[in-house]
Amino acid sequence: MAFLNPLFLFGLLAAGIPLIIHLWNRRRVVTIDFSSLMFLTAAHRENARRFQLRQLLILFLRMLIVALIALALARPFLTLGLPIASVRAKTDLVIVLDNSYSMAYQDIDGIRFEKAKTLATDILNTLRHGDSAAFILMSDIPKPVFRQLTPDVESVTETVKDTAVSYRTTNVQPSIELAHEILAESEQLNKEIYLISDFAQNGWQNWSRLPNRSGARISLIPVARGEAHNTSIKEIRPSNQLIGVNLPLQLNVTTVNHSIAPLEEDILTLFIGGEKQKSMSFSVGANESLNTTLIHNFSTPGTHIGYFTLTEDRLNIDNRRYFALNVLGEVRVLCVGEETEYLTLALNPHNVSDLLLPTGDPVSKNQKNNSGVLILPTQCTLIEFETFPLQDYDVIILADMPEISRRTNAQLQEFIRHGKSIIAFVSSHSDSKSYNERSNVWLPAQLGNTLTWTPPQRVHTYQEEHPVFDVFSSDGFSTQYAPHFYNGVTLYPLSESNVIARFGDDTPFLVERSQGTSIVLLYNCGLLTQQAATSTSTTSYTNDLLVNPYFLPMLQQSVLYAATASNNLLAWEGHIGDTYAASYPQSAGGKASIRLKSTVGEWNDDTSKPDASEIDDSIVVPIAEDGTLRFQGTERPGIYQVEVQTQSRIQRDFFAANVDTTEGDLTEIPLEHAATRVGAETATDQETEGVAIEADAYNINRHGREIWGELLILVVCLMLLESFLSNREGYGRGNPAPAGEK
Repeated sequence: MAFLNPLFLFGLLAAGIPLIIHLWNRRRVVTIDFSSLMFLTAAHRENARRFQLRQLLILFLRMLIVALIALALARPFLTLGLPIASVRAKTDLVIVLDNSYSMAYQDIDGIRFEKAKTLATDILNTLRHGDSAAFILMSDIPKPVFRQLTPDVESVTETVKDTAVSYRTTNVQPSIELAHEILAESEQLNKEIYLISDFAQNGWQNWSRLPNRSGARISLIPVARGEAHNTSIKEIRPSNQLIGVNLPLQLNVTTVNHSIAPLEEDILTLFIGGEKQKSMSFSVGANESLNTTLIHNFSTPGTHIGYFTLTEDRLNIDNRRYFALNVLGEVRVLCVGEETEYLTLALNPHNVSDLLLPTGDPVSKNQKNNSGVLILPTQCTLIEFETFPLQDYDVIILADMPEISRRTNAQLQEFIRHGKSIIAFVSSHSDSKSYNERSNVWLPAQLGNTLTWTPPQRVHTYQEEHPVFDVFSSDGFSTQYAPHFYNGVTLYPLSESNVIARFGDDTPFLVERSQGTSIVLLYNCGLLTQQAATSTSTTSYTNDLLVNPYFLPMLQQSVLYAATASNNLLAWEGHIGDTYAASYPQSAGGKASIRLKSTVGEWNDDTSKPDASEIDDSIVVPIAEDGTLRFQGTERPGIYQVEVQTQSRIQRDFFAANVDTTEGDLTEIPLEHAATRVGAETATDQETEGVAIEADAYNINRHGREIWGELLILVVCLMLLESFLSNREGYGRGNPAPAGEK
């Protein structure tokens, strides 16, 4: 026996109230010897014995009536298989159906998700009139199709049949907790939760055992059969940090073999713009990953979209990975200073072949035009810059500006706010006070005193992997051709800045600071060819950088790196369900149109084919007042196109959304471990392996009967009996009996 409202069992304590009243009102018998009545003693004793027995019986009936009322309020029911409990009780159940993309795996006997839907339908068909059901789709987030219990079981069944696999991963915890929340409101005898899944272990990580808050009976129903074999593309990384037209680009692709058997002769294929470019075969060991490199040249600038594919297997959803690459073709640079002719010549020489390097110099083979990008420089004086229109420029170079005026600082801050980048060269010619007071919101470091080096310093250490320096050989600035620096300034980098290179005395040479999509590069060297001495008529050189073969590639790399900071080489790439974020300051308060540009319905199984109308539909997303755009509708893999209306044109951006390949690992968690984690009764008894079960197999656990009604009927009968005995007692105390009684 069990109780639906066990708290009312405390009412059993009220059964002692009649006993307390009885003991309180109990009167002591006083013995008085009266000689004339001595012959009646025997008869009195016999009547007193009958009276006490009747009193105890009435007391027992009253206590039993109170106790039975308390039991009835607690709603007891029987589930012991007794004849009185052989009636099928009403049932409320919740179907938790795993629709993560691993359920699209095709076993020998069919697709797992199709088998899961059949099992869910069979369970719902066992329900009868008066039963209710709810339905939850389980992935990394719960999707309650029917959030509340409904007696319309036919609608739930039709919804299950129309359900499709998602592109998400698995997380069991939130869906089970939601199922308990739904059933907590149920008042039925039987409450059941059915978890239908492939029980891949990735969905059971990072959480502990769940309490059974609803008291439901939990059944685990697996649909996976046998050992699963799957391969997936985990990651795509361009080897070059800066991509330009007509420059060979290495694309590094990581593939993973999620199986206990090695993979032989799989084929990796590259598609650009929907057209096949090249393929290569590879082999990978059991449960291993492999890095593969393909080389491609982009002949035109702009955003190029594409994807890699693997040979088809039993789970094709993770065999494709999308990417969008931004290839630079033209960078517009504004050179600000009094003497900037040398900058424009270095950024776009009239004849690069004339800029020959000394034999044996350490600069890499990309020195002529290190990425095939056309750099278009424009000159501007300090006075002109205060009112110069900046909207058409990608990078600003500040060449030995003596000071930062208020208008200049406002121009530079507005330029950074629009996601553009700045390159600044400072030296002893720069006024540190004006730089520190007005440029601290964007400058990477505070300027200090002037430094003079005798003998001259060289760049001693630098980050070789940084894009500015990755064109130089391993010898770097330690060779005989390295530039010499005679003067500099003390730099105090800010906490959020990064020192890229240092002189031999550990003074920073190049400091970088990132602010959103913009960066600021601060070089501790002047670009003026010479500086007049203050006490004599002689001249002193600050450095020999301008006549050094290192200058041209370092300057061009700096410009290209600064340009790509606001236009990332590899466009935003996230997993399904991630939030895409971008900044459009010029369109603050406006709207963006986002649509899935590429088609993704090329899988073998129908459960993963998207509807064409959903792909073509555009979604309008508002842009916040600060220019931030956030989009949370990445529910399908592919290339998404973003269109934003600016003041004079429509800006188009692209980003890629891919499935999380951790779901591609189909290793299962043991059912007994899963049963322990969620509080299921057993695992082995519930194992079905995707086979349909007869209704009797479910209904056998649904037998039971509430007996509170029978208890109330018994209470009424006992109250009638108690009333009869109480009245008989009153008549026996000298009251005249009703007519007809003796």
